[in-house]
Amino acid sequence: MAIDLMSLQPHKVSRDLRGYSVFFYGEPKSGKTTTAAHFPEALLLAFEKGYNAIPGIMAQPINSWGEFKQTLRELKKQEVKDKFSTIIIDTADIAYDYCTKYICDNAKRPDGGFGVDAISDIGYGKGYGMVSQEFDDSLRSIVQMDYGLVLISHATDKTFKNESGEEYNQIVPTLDKRATNIVSRMADIIGYSRVVSTDQGDKTMLFMRGTNRYMAGSRFKYTPDYIEFSYQNLTNAIADAIDAQAKEDGKEYFTDERSNLYIPKEEELNFDDLMLEFQNIINRLITKAGDSFESKYTPRITQITEKYLGRGNKVSQCSRDQVEVLSLIVEELKELEKLNI
Repeated sequence: MAIDLMSLQPHKVSRDLRGYSVFFYGEPKSGKTTTAAHFPEALLLAFEKGYNAIPGIMAQPINSWGEFKQTLRELKKQEVKDKFSTIIIDTADIAYDYCTKYICDNAKRPDGGFGVDAISDIGYGKGYGMVSQEFDDSLRSIVQMDYGLVLISHATDKTFKNESGEEYNQIVPTLDKRATNIVSRMADIIGYSRVVSTDQGDKTMLFMRGTNRYMAGSRFKYTPDYIEFSYQNLTNAIADAIDAQAKEDGKEYFTDERSNLYIPKEEELNFDDLMLEFQNIINRLITKAGDSFESKYTPRITQITEKYLGRGNKVSQCSRDQVEVLSLIVEELKELEKLNI
């Protein structure tokens, strides 16, 4: 977990869409799932069963949050990673509803039992935070496993008020606003799709830059306002946007290699290994100091542990949920060990 700022290298923007998260929302039958199915080695997690007319798609029906969590465990397997590169969640709306029901069903009541009728029944607004945390952690785990992620929602025309109290309408996802905030933070591309009448007939367009009329956006500076909606047109548009930015910022900051910022750069912390390392450091300090260990090191070790665990608490009392705190204690003890006391 040690951080070494001197080892940092300039970030390179990848042209490979598999390293990004995408959020499509739009009108019914506007090509959202069909386009998502063309992403590389796609697996559709079908919360909504809308893939009957998509030939060849690999789809896993999801009927509860518990089934989704089982699927997340499957996604960790190397043989699954070898088969799939992109995970599609269709729709994010139903996924969030399942997540809410899961939290309600498992919430502890004041009488000691489990299960509440509504998320608002969990006191002090805690229920909404619990749903958001569960939803966020689960989605984030997908990209941390190095899958590309495509989320899908429908569109609705809602009335809002600006700072002056004036009402205005904007097209936004039907997804709950809390879930929309989570998805929007993760998404590198947010696109709104609908059918548009043109001189050449009806065409499905993907709008990629937000306006007062609809929500959309992209992390890429030169993304076009809209494209005719297809996977190939999307990849071409992003490639063109990246090439334009490379001319401006320098080609050395861009790469064709896949990139995923969500993948942890350090190995997952291991509680047992850290406890062993803690004990080994203490043993080495005892050997080093001999009879003066109590006077030289005990006060300093106590100061470090109480800094993170609180007054009177010891490392031996740490639970496995405190693995990050334990790692910080170990790092400080390593620095203590280097001192010439």
